[in-house]
Formats: sequence, C-alpha cells, structure tokens
Amino acid sequence: MQFTHIDQDALYERIAANIAYYRKLTGLTQSQLAERINYSDKSVSKWERAAAAPDIFVLTSIAELFGITVNDLISENAPSPQPDPGLRQKRRVVVCSQFVALVWLLATTIFTVLVLAFPDVPYPWSVFIFAVPASAAVCVVFSAMWWGHNARLLSVSALAWATAACVFLLMLQHKFAFLIFTVCAATQIIVLLWYFHNRLKEKR
Repeated sequence: MQFTHIDQDALYERIAANIAYYRKLTGLTQSQLAERINYSDKSVSKWERAAAAPDIFVLTSIAELFGITVNDLISENAPSPQPDPGLRQKRRVVVCSQFVALVWLLATTIFTVLVLAFPDVPYPWSVFIFAVPASAAVCVVFSAMWWGHNARLLSVSALAWATAACVFLLMLQHKFAFLIFTVCAATQIIVLLWYFHNRLKEKR
C-alpha cells in the first residue's frame, strides 16, 4: 500500500494518540518520557500533537519502555478511555509518604523505649533529629524510581544538609564542627552540576 499525504497525517495522529495514552497509563509526564529515551520534551510534545513522528528506533525504545510492541504504537485502534494522568502520581506520593511515616513511627518507638527503659541515656530526643536525614533518604530512593530531575535534586539536597546538621550536632563540642557545612556546600555544588548536566542532556 502506498501512503498518500492524507495517509501520513492519519498515521501521525494514530501514533500521537497511542504515545499519549501509554505515557499517561504509565504515569509519566512528557518530560519524564523524554528523559527515559534521551530526547527533549519538545520532541515528545511534537509527537503527541502529530506535528512529527518518531523514527523506528525511537518507536522501539518507547515500546520497550511501555512494555508493548511497536505495532501497538502504530495501530489504528487507539486505546480508550484515557486514564487519569494524575492518579498514578497521587498513589506514588501516598506510598512515599507512608514510608516516611514509618521512619517517624520507628523514631517515636525508639524514643519511647529509651525514655522508659533507659532513663539515664542522654538526649533521647536526638532520634528525631536523625529521622530527618532518614526521611530524606527515603525520598531519594522513591524520586530515583518514579520522578524526574527536580524531585531528585530536592531530595538529594535535603539528605546532604540534614546529614550535615546531624554530624554537626554530634560534634558540637568540637571547635571545627562547623566545617562539616563546608563539605556539604561542596557536595551541593556537585549535585547542582549533575542536575544541570542532565537537563542539558535532555535538550540535545
């Protein structure tokens, strides 16, 4: 079968509808999809507006990411109905929040045991201070699994500064304890460079 100009437009529309459907079904934004396949979000936007179509190699990458076949992406029977794009993200936020809550439940349990069973232990409340970097570590894990560069930047930065604060409190009697924040600042610069490197990579 030879494609006319109209056939090509119809094919573009088909691919656009299918990419948008499976992207939303997997809970990805256009930026996140672009990040996973090393393309810019502008390219993904063009594909979903049927202003252009990805080549066969990109279609293969997208199909592998979604766990489907290339034929599913070019099929004229576009899936319906469209899923709620925000529902999966809300569930992910809830799951992450539950794990953070578990960290604080564990901290509360340890604090209670220390106060009741070991009343001579100094500063039992410090377990709550250490719960802060532990919570940040949980967010780092989930942001790496489910979210994009912005969430990773925030969670890694929170982990770095919360850890530095905990070490500072442990070394409070040391006159050079403040230097831990210098190390943390250097770490923050590295994290920011990593962030901007990945953002520039996306736009290629």
